[in-house]
Amino acid sequence: MSGIVRHDSRGLSRPLIIIAVFCALLWQGNVFAGTSDWMPKIKAALDKLDATNLDEDWHFKMEVLEEDKLQIIRSDPRRDTYEKRQLLSVNGIAPDSQQLDKFYDAEVKRIDDIDPEASDYRYMVDTETIDLLEVTDMYTVFSFVPRLKMLENSREQLSGTLRLNSATQQIEEIEIINTGELSPAFSVTLDTFRLGLSFDAEQGENLLQKLESHTVGRMGFLKSFDALVIVDFSDYARAQP
Repeated sequence: MSGIVRHDSRGLSRPLIIIAVFCALLWQGNVFAGTSDWMPKIKAALDKLDATNLDEDWHFKMEVLEEDKLQIIRSDPRRDTYEKRQLLSVNGIAPDSQQLDKFYDAEVKRIDDIDPEASDYRYMVDTETIDLLEVTDMYTVFSFVPRLKMLENSREQLSGTLRLNSATQQIEEIEIINTGELSPAFSVTLDTFRLGLSFDAEQGENLLQKLESHTVGRMGFLKSFDALVIVDFSDYARAQP
């Protein structure tokens, strides 16, 4: 009959179904547009982080907590490349020669392993994969697919979030977690991977304040590990030109 409006099984009339689909498509389009609008701000914020080289431009202190060991490290940009960071104490005691040698060897490896093409924040935060998640008066949160050199073959098992301060338009936090099992090396499996980076305004710049790394996994078939490392950065002072 002409006076009857047909309904689908959920009780929606056909005109309402069309309107609902149209609104859904319109909403998706607005989300995409919102992400595009934020892109220049994200890139500018990442560029500001990358413009600063902590080892070359700043004096600073690091407190590195790993299991039951607390190391105090002081970085001086005036020193030679492998000696900029100096180990001052381990659990409140001056380091012995063995600890100093081990620290130096670790610094040599850290610096020699730096890949200038894959070590900045713009590399780690693939802006081509940025998607808007949340907007508030205080912050804006985005998701992205991370790029990490050590896990370059496992991008599909990684997920990242970036939090932008709504007032300053500067990055406050970057977090990367795994969404599946990772295999960074032969016979090494990671069940849990988390990397958290926190930033804050410091003398007109946006500098790293805290780094947290948590990995849980196993080596081979027998040896398992649960490693949590927390690094606090403080006492920043600009290097004199």
